Amino acid sequence: MNPVLLHLYPAGFRRAFGDEIADSYREATAGAGPRARLREAADVAAHALRMRLGIGSVHAGGRLLAAAAPFGLAATAGYAAFNLVGSVSDWYVIRSAGVAADAGTLATLMNAGYLLTLIGAVVALAGRHVPGVLCAIVGTVVSSVSFLYPIWRMPPDLTSALVGFLLMPVLIAALPLACPPDLRPSRRVRGAAGVFALVAWAALFVVALSVIDPLGIGLLTPWHFGVPMIAALALVGRRAFVEIRTTAQLAFAGAPFIATMYFSGWVRTEEVVTVVGALAVTAVALRIRRRSDSDRINPA
Repeated sequence: MNPVLLHLYPAGFRRAFGDEIADSYREATAGAGPRARLREAADVAAHALRMRLGIGSVHAGGRLLAAAAPFGLAATAGYAAFNLVGSVSDWYVIRSAGVAADAGTLATLMNAGYLLTLIGAVVALAGRHVPGVLCAIVGTVVSSVSFLYPIWRMPPDLTSALVGFLLMPVLIAALPLACPPDLRPSRRVRGAAGVFALVAWAALFVVALSVIDPLGIGLLTPWHFGVPMIAALALVGRRAFVEIRTTAQLAFAGAPFIATMYFSGWVRTEEVVTVVGALAVTAVALRIRRRSDSDRINPA
């Protein structure tokens, strides 16, 4: 095993488990080709990075990320579907009016990015975690860059605000990638045919919402945003909700939705502050209650 890989780990962890890691690496790569060796080395490097950052499965940070990962995917899928519904609705209305519609290269690329994001998030929720998350990240980056490119010459204050607006979806899409591998949800859909059917359902769902309300009447009540989010949460499954056991995990799981709603324009700053304040008060109340229960069970 390359000594550089071992030295990526914290010194204490390396002293305690270095020989075991080296033996496991040799067993995994015995007789393997360059591609398998590279994949194994990447896994070791990623594990070492998690140990250094304190986000492994044995750390509280890793468990927080594991609790938030499926909800980050749901927020990513819902946000991509929301944007696609708006684009498809505009195209449908223009075509129905008999007007020639040319979306342009950047708009087409942006919508392709949203579609790729939706497909990736759905595939990840189905259980193909890494390929799906990587696909969602690429799609989000493509749509954000396509949106930002024609307006980057705007005044600096507006450009910086838009950078935040476009960077947040990328960060939310990348959040599930930090989930420790041994805490990732098990596969919920078996076989390629099942995954394909789920992806086709997601695409048809977007088309159905666009056709049902092409004029955006639903914007008066945010069902164009809410319905895709509810559908994405249904894909998350009951187990992900059961895994949320602490207020911190609840806050981490809710953060992607709060950020997405804020940058989508559905909630204002004061409403975000209210939600964060409510979570903080709840955390303090729960901690006081647990402490009082512990004092009653174990009196001094």
